[in-house]
Amino acid sequence: MIRHSSLLWHYTYGAVFTAVCAFAGLIGLVAYQLENSMTRQETELLQLSHARLLETLTADVELAGTRLDYLLEDRLRRVRAISERVDTVKAIESRNNVAMSELLGPAARQADVDSLVVLDDKGRVIGASSYSADLVGLNNTIRRFSFYEDIDQSLKSSYPGQRLTYSSLLPLRETSIFVPGDNLNSVSQVIFVPVFDDFGYVIGGLLAQRWLRSEEPLLADLAEINSFELAILVDNKVISRANFEGGLADLEISPTEPNISYNGARVIACGGPISPITICAMLPIEELTSIQAKLTRIGTEEETKLLKWLFLFGLLALVAFATVAYLLSRQITRPLTKITRVLSGIAAGDFESQVAGTERLDEVGDIARSVVSLQRSVKERDALRTRVHEKNTILRSQEAQLREQNILFDAALNNMSHGLCMFDRNGCLIVSNQRFAELFGLKADTLKSGLREEQLSALLNAELLESDSLTRADGRTVGQRAGAPVQSTKMEKTGTGRIVLTTRQPLADGGYVAISEDITERQEARDRLAFLARHDILTQLPNRIEFRDEMDNRLRRQQEVGGEFAILCLDLDEFKTVNDSLGHPIGDELLRQVADRLRDLCDVGDLVVRLGGDEFAILTRMPVRIAQIEELAELVTWKLSQPFLIADHEIVIGVSIGISVAKGDDIAGDELFKQADLALYRAKEEGRNTHRFFQTDMGIAVNDRRELITDLRSAVANGELELYFQPQYAMQDLRISGFEALLRWKHPKRGMVPPGDFIPIAEDTGLILQVGEWVLNEACRIAAGWPDDLRIAVNLSPRQLRGHAFGPVLINALTSSGLRADRLELEVTETVLLTDSEEVLDALHQAKTLGVKVSMDDFGTGYSSLSYLRRFPFDKIKIDQSFVRSMAYSEESVSIVKAVIELAKNLKMTTTAEGVETRELLDMLADIGCTDAQGYYLGRPMPVDGAAELILSGQEAITTAAQ
Repeated sequence: MIRHSSLLWHYTYGAVFTAVCAFAGLIGLVAYQLENSMTRQETELLQLSHARLLETLTADVELAGTRLDYLLEDRLRRVRAISERVDTVKAIESRNNVAMSELLGPAARQADVDSLVVLDDKGRVIGASSYSADLVGLNNTIRRFSFYEDIDQSLKSSYPGQRLTYSSLLPLRETSIFVPGDNLNSVSQVIFVPVFDDFGYVIGGLLAQRWLRSEEPLLADLAEINSFELAILVDNKVISRANFEGGLADLEISPTEPNISYNGARVIACGGPISPITICAMLPIEELTSIQAKLTRIGTEEETKLLKWLFLFGLLALVAFATVAYLLSRQITRPLTKITRVLSGIAAGDFESQVAGTERLDEVGDIARSVVSLQRSVKERDALRTRVHEKNTILRSQEAQLREQNILFDAALNNMSHGLCMFDRNGCLIVSNQRFAELFGLKADTLKSGLREEQLSALLNAELLESDSLTRADGRTVGQRAGAPVQSTKMEKTGTGRIVLTTRQPLADGGYVAISEDITERQEARDRLAFLARHDILTQLPNRIEFRDEMDNRLRRQQEVGGEFAILCLDLDEFKTVNDSLGHPIGDELLRQVADRLRDLCDVGDLVVRLGGDEFAILTRMPVRIAQIEELAELVTWKLSQPFLIADHEIVIGVSIGISVAKGDDIAGDELFKQADLALYRAKEEGRNTHRFFQTDMGIAVNDRRELITDLRSAVANGELELYFQPQYAMQDLRISGFEALLRWKHPKRGMVPPGDFIPIAEDTGLILQVGEWVLNEACRIAAGWPDDLRIAVNLSPRQLRGHAFGPVLINALTSSGLRADRLELEVTETVLLTDSEEVLDALHQAKTLGVKVSMDDFGTGYSSLSYLRRFPFDKIKIDQSFVRSMAYSEESVSIVKAVIELAKNLKMTTTAEGVETRELLDMLADIGCTDAQGYYLGRPMPVDGAAELILSGQEAITTAAQ
């Protein structure tokens, strides 16, 4: 029933009346103001022109073209930066496609190009930035591209300081995809940049391709900043866009209104700043023209006026509503506030507060009376709740204690790292944890209480590996009594392959607890350590320890049952050369393949071991005959001499074998192995790639070598070494240009020891460092007393140039002797350069920095002499005497010497011919332009006094030497 005296009606009447008045006034004002503003807008709209809009869009087209042109130039600079990197040059020189892909893949992404293709100096494809690139197919099609002539011209005509690069936007019909990718479009940018090596020669080039994106980021940013739409067209096809969702139909111009699309939605300006593309800039007519800006200004002005009026009317409406609210609050809010305080008291437990307004007949009175009824009900409910709560508290306390104990027990049991089972005195399962089921691969519901021990063993299905019981000294099991279980351990292998150690611990009541632990990793680690201790990690062959134990076992068995067996010591020939020239990874793989071949060769009972480095050994079965041993040695020699194919390298090595035979004469293992080692040494001395059996006279040569090493160690201190000097003559006027220092050893007992006998020993033992330093100091000291126009040439060993010790030695020799640096000439061979070449080149560069001359000795006898001429600026080339001596009867040798001399002239180097032993050879060398010569015809090596006399005799020395 609705009462008209209700507060609701009073409030409704006043609010509705006030709102109606305010709304009517607001509507009238808005209608009047909008009518005036629309009239003004229509008047100004007729006066506006599209000229400014079209001018803006034309400028945007030019700006987009400029940005795109900058983008093309920037990519060209990035690709050129990649071509100037040292690692790029080395990758191209290596011709290794994998290395190029690993290097150029990240470089292409950083340079924002879709692909990089590597061409050699002939324009042939040799690599790409992607492993999936079809290099063969691209090499067959690249000469048909329209830009190939420009690439060919760049490769032929580029030189440092004038690098001919190529960059152009080309449609798909004039090119194709170099490397498959996801960015195919109708137009791509093609870039070619030539690559130079360290000497400025063109060694190839980088050919980059970058497809125009369907939305170029740089153009998209421009369209976003200038708030216009952008489309790029080629052959009447939209191939790229920015802030534009339409198609080609949206770009068609109306014939009656230029620069307006057929649908009248856009203003369009198109241009072709970059061939072959067309760039179109667009703006919606209703949003982005200058007319819209003016209309916005007009609307803003009118809106300001409208807001002022609205603010005024709103303020008046607010005052009216505030007045009505104030009048109603005196009737409603005060009594409601008092009732709210009573309700808050009830919530806090206060049931005695008086409720105001119960006498009123409106809604407030109804609320007050309802609160009084609620107050009584809550008071009675709380009294009943208190009594129930007291009883429940006692029950919950007991239940919580029991639950906590169960939770702690379950947590402790199921979170153990070990499996646990508890059995009673009858052997029935009492309890087990989850870890036990996991160890043996059982489901948790299969482990039920009451399960007997034999039933559980059947479920486990585990293989027993070891078993043990703890016993006392008297033989009785610890804690053993009649019928009681004993303490024991057992190791089992589960069905899943895990190894579990179970310990059984008796209980006082006759039962026992079984604790299981997973020891799989521990057992595997123990087995692995045992394997590694007796095997070589690289080849997986037994090592020296296993070899010695097996050799001792066979010697003991030989004493018991008789029979002969043999030891074959193997040393790989040329392995060090392979390791130094191709690298340690290739050397390691070679050792693994050698080990595989040896395994395949040997029969059951033979033991193949790796002693270390490139040394292997074979312990034959027992008994074995001499014929079988020799057959095995020949088979090993033949098998290991077959080529090895490793990483595209065909490697050929040999093997030297020393053999000792155990004949049951009580020989010790060390002595037997020493005999095989002596036989190996004899095999290496007699030409290598052969085998030798031990003979009693082999120890004599070893002792002689040992004595020679001992004497050589003290030769420098005892003054036994001396220098001989072989003169070198300038071919222009046959005057002495310098001397080559040659080392001689005058032994107090042996007499003059040939250099070929002690120089290799010095190399092998490292004494060459001490000897080489003495030679350098002595040669500089003696040459300092000669005329200033004479040079002294000193040969260097590979060991002298390793590390960082040669620089100080060289500086000390020059400073202590006072010899001018440009009078010293260091001679190195290709063998020196092959050993740690980068380290050696650094040492030689340091010598060049000091002003010392560096020459390549024995040129033409190695495999990489030409490559080292390119890598290091030598001052002189010494032509090997084998070529010079054969000039008298070989036209091929004459041609080779001519080519070397011409090469040296082009590289601004001098040449010295070695081995000139006749007048005929001297005349031939003079005719073909050799700069210097030395040999027995011109002068043999002589002591320092002879060199001094030759210098004093001057020009007459050549006549004396010729006679």
